[in-house]
Amino acid sequence: MRDDFIHAAVTVACAALLVLSAVFAGGFLSLAAPVSGEAWGPAYGANDGSVADTVARTATGAKRVENPYGTATVRYDEDGVPHITASNERAMAFAVGYVHARDRLFQMDLQRRLMAGNLSAAFGAQAVESDRFHRKMGFEDAAEASWETIQGTESGESVAAYTEGVNRYMDAQPLPLEFRLNDYEPTRWDEVDTLLVGKLIAWQLTGDFRDVQQQTVEQRLPEAADLYPQQLDHDSAIVDRAVGGEVVAGETASMPTDAERASLEAPGDGGRAVGDMRALYESLAPYQTEPGIGSNSWVVSGEHTDSGTPIVANDPHLGLTVPPVWYEQHLVVEDGGERSLDVRGVAFPGLPVVVIGQNRDVAWGFTNVGADQTDLYSYVRPSEDTYLYEGEEREIERTTETIPVKDGEDVEVTIERTVHGPLLEREGEEVAVSWLGLAGTREAQGIRGLNHAEDIDDVEAAVRLMDTPTQNIVAADRDGGTYFRITGRYPIRTVDGETVPGNRVFNGSAGHGEWQGWEPYGQVDWDGPGFHDYEEVPHVRDPEYLATANQRTMDDPPFYISYSPGYADPYRGARIYDRLDARVESDDPVTREFMQQVQRDVRSAAAQEFKPIILNATDAMEPETRAAAALELEDFRGRMRQGSEDALLYALFRDHYRNATFYDEYHPAGLDESYYPKYSTLAGLPADSEWFDDERTPETETRADIVARAMRLAVEEREERGLETYADYNVVDLNHPFPVEALDYPEAPTDGSLFTVSNFRVNRGTQAGSSWRMVATFGSPSVGIIPGGQSANYFSPHYADQLDEWREGEYREFTFEVEGTREIVFVEGGESLAERRVTSDERGGSDGGAGE
Repeated sequence: MRDDFIHAAVTVACAALLVLSAVFAGGFLSLAAPVSGEAWGPAYGANDGSVADTVARTATGAKRVENPYGTATVRYDEDGVPHITASNERAMAFAVGYVHARDRLFQMDLQRRLMAGNLSAAFGAQAVESDRFHRKMGFEDAAEASWETIQGTESGESVAAYTEGVNRYMDAQPLPLEFRLNDYEPTRWDEVDTLLVGKLIAWQLTGDFRDVQQQTVEQRLPEAADLYPQQLDHDSAIVDRAVGGEVVAGETASMPTDAERASLEAPGDGGRAVGDMRALYESLAPYQTEPGIGSNSWVVSGEHTDSGTPIVANDPHLGLTVPPVWYEQHLVVEDGGERSLDVRGVAFPGLPVVVIGQNRDVAWGFTNVGADQTDLYSYVRPSEDTYLYEGEEREIERTTETIPVKDGEDVEVTIERTVHGPLLEREGEEVAVSWLGLAGTREAQGIRGLNHAEDIDDVEAAVRLMDTPTQNIVAADRDGGTYFRITGRYPIRTVDGETVPGNRVFNGSAGHGEWQGWEPYGQVDWDGPGFHDYEEVPHVRDPEYLATANQRTMDDPPFYISYSPGYADPYRGARIYDRLDARVESDDPVTREFMQQVQRDVRSAAAQEFKPIILNATDAMEPETRAAAALELEDFRGRMRQGSEDALLYALFRDHYRNATFYDEYHPAGLDESYYPKYSTLAGLPADSEWFDDERTPETETRADIVARAMRLAVEEREERGLETYADYNVVDLNHPFPVEALDYPEAPTDGSLFTVSNFRVNRGTQAGSSWRMVATFGSPSVGIIPGGQSANYFSPHYADQLDEWREGEYREFTFEVEGTREIVFVEGGESLAERRVTSDERGGSDGGAGE
């Protein structure tokens, strides 16, 4: 198994995290069973591309499966997309669970194991640190709280039925290949497992420790404070560049001054000050949200489209994995010829709903806000077992859990919690973590509401229930309504009666910054006094057009939404708005094809910003370097295309330039490149900035000197690696977690970059980019594409059949027609297993990794 197996497991689950590569520093191949013999047994050669089965079949050859909730039919179309038609919603959820397990069971198992801290039971000792973190955080307890929150709702009924569908498949079918390769069996699925998948998604989009990171920079390199502004300086904020519509936003609260921000709190008189937290941060960093995690979305009203109805575009930028993050599905509930549900789009395997997509009346898409839903607390500790809280000495809540380890000794882990949440420690420094998702949240209800929405009013009601993750939603309805809102709940933080942002490690002993009414692992009044008024969170009703690309929400947004570390650099957002502005001003109508062109746009606004910086420094370059820079970049228009020599040289230069600027200050302070400022901050440094002076030399360097050095290094790297065009550098290379070359997707180049609308991020651990491209219309076919295939089964024709089209920027049309041949028929009958809940021990016990 590959060294980055755990990394791959995380990104298969949802987004590109660095978890698994951090877990497995050594070889993992020895843990995999030999890739021969029964692992490739005849069960995997079924004609329909699925594993062989033991269920009954109808006269037409379709599988016949009992469904305790009603009837359903599954038809797979030519793209491997299941069209599931059911007599009621619970029967449909049962069928969805069965189908998800059929096509993505190993992926689902990795997701729940990761979040519950049970990877070691299946994969051995090298997963122990990951399991330790996830158990200490208590994500499984949080999922239990969310299950308690929704259990009596229609969403809860769907989750329960979905759970039974997953287990019905596992009861009747041989295990997928990955389980055989690693010689273990999955435990039964449980409702809490589905909610754990939801927690995984939310954590990967909002969970972070950047307050500790920022404090580490300020302690070790205080002169760098100005490189991390509270607000990024750009003119492409989401709301302010939008055209038309009614903007609603609460009173803007001013950001703290630099002096206020620099005075991070000590835990109180007589207590120790917060110390150097680098070791603590670096132990936690692999498990946090990737900074500036990206996506694009925009909506254009019918006033500007050829059809006279709105168009919605969305392409979330998540981990590119084998199999893909997303699973496309079409769900229909039909009774007596009337469809009460008809929704199509993509889901995260493990959840019974369409997360991004459209029904016949409404279309919607999401991008990440980068909001601050995580706070950290430090305490005065009178003893090893106690901490001070509001003048009272309290016992730290401690429990001990056992991590089962495959082919190794079990590991004991001590779980510590305070009034604010789990306590995490490394080398004597510790923080308690309050993350919004560590309580009973309602996002499952919110997404279900979107699936059923009939107009923008329904959308607005649905997203009110999406407590976390915080998202920018754009939506439109068939009647012409358009909509934007920042979703999620935003805690009110106070210090001595003053409302403050969460950009610090709070004095937990004094109760500073804590969220009124929020209880970790408990039930919460989300409309209570501990949260900002939801109605005042920025939103826009009926914009003519509006675009989001993880950039700042408003020119002067309320500070509770976020501050600059949570936002992406502004380049993608600026480019999308430039394209939309130009199209509307030209009086040419916006079409579906135009929206696809924008999604495929490869012009980098960042390259255009760095280009004059390079050309203005050619006099400082050595002749050979000067010739290369002038010849190749003089006419460079920032288009990051495969065949471009210019794009290659610029891409190599950009990273060398950032390192050449900051290495001499950051490295001696013990800070690696993960602490470096954003690229937009680098581009904005004045030519005489002190950051360009290399402290290792007696000379005083200027920007031109550092540009010349970076360009020389870029030219040298190009020659040493034998690179000729951008295609040699920007390669999509997606590997299966197991070291079997046949399971990998074919390697090939693609267009795009980190800062282009057509997004692809290379050389950043697991590759990331447009994980689902969708342009949704009303009255004509919509289009979409995923980077791979629907099935995780290597023998399926849909294992990687969309990959080449995705790389070339092509799409596949989709409609609401129920297509394909009947492959699975669910007949009403069989006993419901809903009363038989799976216990925590069964979900994560050692039997899961024993290979019995």
